[in-house]
Amino acid sequence: MQSVESLSTSTWSEYPSLRFSEVSKEDFISIVLSTARMGSIPQDTQPAYDVLIIGAGLSGVCSLYHIRKRFPTWRVKVLEAGTDVGGVWYWNRYPGCQIDTESLSYCFSFDKELLQEWEWTESFAKQPETQRYIKRVTEKHEMEKDMKFNTRIKSAHWNDRDHTWTFFDEEGEEYVTRFFVSCLGFLSSPTLPKIPGIADFRGKAFHTSRWPGDIDISRDFAGKKIGIIGTGATGIQTISALSKDPSLGSLSVFQRTANWSAPLRNTTISAEEMMIAKGGYDAIFQRCATTPAGFLHEADPRKSLEVTPEARVEHWEKLYNSPGFGKWLGVFSDTYTDREANDMYSAFMADKIRQRVRDPLVAESLIPKNHGFGTRRVPLETGYFEAFNKDNVHLVDLQKTPISRVTNLGIETDDGQLHELDILIFATGFDAITGAFGAIDWHAKDGRPLIVSRGSERYESAIWPDHRPKTFLGLSAPAMPNMLMVLGPHQPFGNGTRSIEHASAFICDMLAYCHDKGYTYFEPTTGAVDLWTEHVFDCGKTGLMNEIDSWMTGVNKNVEGKTERTVARYAGSAINYRKWCADCKEKGYEGFVFLE
Repeated sequence: MQSVESLSTSTWSEYPSLRFSEVSKEDFISIVLSTARMGSIPQDTQPAYDVLIIGAGLSGVCSLYHIRKRFPTWRVKVLEAGTDVGGVWYWNRYPGCQIDTESLSYCFSFDKELLQEWEWTESFAKQPETQRYIKRVTEKHEMEKDMKFNTRIKSAHWNDRDHTWTFFDEEGEEYVTRFFVSCLGFLSSPTLPKIPGIADFRGKAFHTSRWPGDIDISRDFAGKKIGIIGTGATGIQTISALSKDPSLGSLSVFQRTANWSAPLRNTTISAEEMMIAKGGYDAIFQRCATTPAGFLHEADPRKSLEVTPEARVEHWEKLYNSPGFGKWLGVFSDTYTDREANDMYSAFMADKIRQRVRDPLVAESLIPKNHGFGTRRVPLETGYFEAFNKDNVHLVDLQKTPISRVTNLGIETDDGQLHELDILIFATGFDAITGAFGAIDWHAKDGRPLIVSRGSERYESAIWPDHRPKTFLGLSAPAMPNMLMVLGPHQPFGNGTRSIEHASAFICDMLAYCHDKGYTYFEPTTGAVDLWTEHVFDCGKTGLMNEIDSWMTGVNKNVEGKTERTVARYAGSAINYRKWCADCKEKGYEGFVFLE
């Protein structure tokens, strides 16, 4: 066989099964070399599955529906770690859990019959209703026969000879598939804080995303001293809900970083309103398709200083008193690119907090000082700030008195005070975006690991070292052949369901292309990955959001390798993102290399 060094452009003709879209010599050599290491060009073998989907949340349900419909004879299976469908809406059952996107814009658009059947009861559905909706989708389309629950994947191995992935679950069972669709979820891997002594606590302790199903708040929390660490979206919802239960003895909120939040203003949907809404679904989905983040809201095209101070405040007041994300996304167009504009709006929102919290010192602790409003994803709340007006709700500002350790009796702060607790709740977020991938031991092309932290002996060969992703269109990754992702790194998140439907459609089209051409292998080219990743970075250069540590900029200081910012999501317009995907498809999936 020729040496790698002697391979030339003329050699390509010796491999008629290769199909190229601007494939570089380096990509060609990589493919030939990896197959050569296995002894030959791949053989014609049949894996157990044509497509394996991991995750049965909204992404997995949507993907399964479309793949089965498009390829009715294919062998498709969904593997799910939980006992039921729902994904984030299955795992997160804490009090107050609900969507902050309008229910009517959050549901699937593909089943017109179900849209007419389903009756939403609230403008912003709570967790039980959202999970019931997802459950109804799977029941209506008899999806559970193609799902396997209680199955957590531990490792994955790429086989170059057969062009297949082999996955192993915790019990050692294997699953061999031609194609793999990741629906792992970008907020599905919970993290605990790095605080000494956590294991010493004698009371009940749990993460919000693993809320015990047998807990009755009025019974089990009655008269108890409750502590909660974290004031992100989950913490804010939990604190708001718990503070309203009169049975609680006390609630101590350990705030590491103050977070902006604004009123949700949820309302019930009457039967009459729902009947009208059912006639407007097409308009709702069309509206979402025209906005940058897929929500019903978009920025006012004017800039902050183009209007009078009175007109500015009038616009802000209107947004503040309206339901939903308008108060985050409907502001003046320069709010998140111009520091002065952001400072003005942040000052307006800070005054709203001061008006709602009676104790001025507590109010100041609740107002963020290290980032402007909207530069992190804004949680929407119902009575969060008013909770701190209650005698049994106490704010512990960890910027002033950090936690020293957790003891068997509670939390000790560095001023020497012991906050005695009966129950300790961790609302400490997730190893976001890449975390679920990191939980799997990947042996990708050439045996490469996917995610490795600095200092590991495999670090140099990692595909995403230190959780720093490189992708093509956020849908595929280098050295990960035959893998496609829904809500993967470098995709726009925004209104999740709208992004999910777009990704699922692209995936089905690409699988159909492979089927029609007889291809059993695809992988993005180095050039395509570099071009796309550079574009993703460029999209984030002008936004203030990318100057702030948050899960959206890849930071979680409780996770090794996530202490520095990276660009982990697509910060550009979803409209522009869809154009990139459409261009790729129209040009014969330019940017991918294919093999028969």
